[in-house]
Amino acid sequence: MYPFDQQKLASLMAKEKLDLALVNSRHNVRYLTGYYYHFYENFTRIGASQYLPLLGLPAKDLANTFYVGLGMERGQIETEGLWVQNRVESGRGTIGAAEQAALTINKLGLAHGRIGVETAFLPADAYLTLQKSLPQATIVDATSLLDELRAIKTDRELALLRSVNDRAAEAICFSFAHGRDGVATREMADTVRLEMERRGLRFLWCFTNAGPGYLRAPSQTRWTKGNTLHLDAGGEEMDYLADICRMGSLGKPSQLANDLHAACLDVQDKVRKMVKPGVRCNELNQEGIRVVASSPLAQYGAFVAHGMGMVSHEHPAINANNSRTLEAGMVLSVETEFLHPAVGHVKIEDAVAVTANGCEGFGDQGREWQTV
Repeated sequence: MYPFDQQKLASLMAKEKLDLALVNSRHNVRYLTGYYYHFYENFTRIGASQYLPLLGLPAKDLANTFYVGLGMERGQIETEGLWVQNRVESGRGTIGAAEQAALTINKLGLAHGRIGVETAFLPADAYLTLQKSLPQATIVDATSLLDELRAIKTDRELALLRSVNDRAAEAICFSFAHGRDGVATREMADTVRLEMERRGLRFLWCFTNAGPGYLRAPSQTRWTKGNTLHLDAGGEEMDYLADICRMGSLGKPSQLANDLHAACLDVQDKVRKMVKPGVRCNELNQEGIRVVASSPLAQYGAFVAHGMGMVSHEHPAINANNSRTLEAGMVLSVETEFLHPAVGHVKIEDAVAVTANGCEGFGDQGREWQTV
């Protein structure tokens, strides 16, 4: 019935002593319901306020879960078969949605309870309305709890992430083929957007860097013969992310550019060989830093990795302070870059899923030079 692990949610809520989780971010509403109102997927502005769906999940009885939305959502909800039966309609805007949520919480007998909200995503006026309407409640941040709920991906999620990253990598590689001497990086970024959309993805961003400068933004900077270009782009489907960076060269890359690119791949490959269940996040981070430091080009290099799924930089955190071990079903972004004044910003970024015995690359197409 539920598109998430209800036992894991119950355990996490019990650990935080929550009586109710009140969710409003698009990714978590989608994750917990499989639904998001299509009209507001790309913008949320309504007059002087914004669209604010609210999903309330009682810790002791998920059958009493409620959803606060707009009347105009009714047709899509009925068509898609939203599992939440207790549906409340509010007026447009954040305050009205928060008031309806507070009324429903009171009816459920949880007005004195401990309520977890997404403080980083909940509008201030909605938060203040909840405080005013539920003066006896204790309102706390549940963002990390929800991140943890999403940390291990299901087979369905892994299949979608594989497809999204494969299509994103393909779109980037096709975009390099549109390059020519003097093309603006803004035009190259727009080509990436079009190629992603042709493959059924929603385009999110494209960092561009035409060497030998360091600017990483679409602009009138020109990609010229003999120089490198990196395209670091993100797209999504159903809020599941792709985050890929690949390198191109107009004409044969220089020996130094080749050396920098080879150094990137060396770090990436050695770190990826280490990815498997049981490896600690801080050990993986240390390995990336160690391999960069062992390169003859170490002074120009840097390494970073992070969790990804519906959110960039979600659990698990790959840093020096996190001793958590990797588990099968986690998905990581692994990225290495070398910034050299004679070449520019050379970078490779891969999406990697932790499997039972090691790891699997998602979107591995184009890790070699894309020579135009």
